[in-house]
Amino acid sequence: MNTEPARTGSAAFKAGTEILMGRIRRLAAGGRLRVDEELAARIVHATARGAVLTWLCLPEDRRDPALFTTLRESMVAAVTHERPAVRDAGPAGAARALRAALAEQTVLSDAEQRLLSEWLRRLADGG
Repeated sequence: MNTEPARTGSAAFKAGTEILMGRIRRLAAGGRLRVDEELAARIVHATARGAVLTWLCLPEDRRDPALFTTLRESMVAAVTHERPAVRDAGPAGAARALRAALAEQTVLSDAEQRLLSEWLRRLADGG
């Protein structure tokens, strides 16, 4: 995530980023992310930063808390699925979900698809 160079090295910024990335990783592990983890973090950071800067630029009598609520809900909808794509947490559940969708893809060659299918079967079965 990019911000002013003087602030990105601060302990507070690093701690906040670690907390954010931990939460995003948990969402990803549960199959709830619509986008990759790095993009999700950038969207969350940009939304929060933009909301705060906008709020501070408004005269006090024009500050409506609905701004934060609406932006938060929009950001959550942009980066997450309402229902998890993976029903069972962990690698086995993710492997089963990916295996189920594998037949629909057309990017991999037949050999690549067979190899990936074998790896996913092993992960799904736990060994």
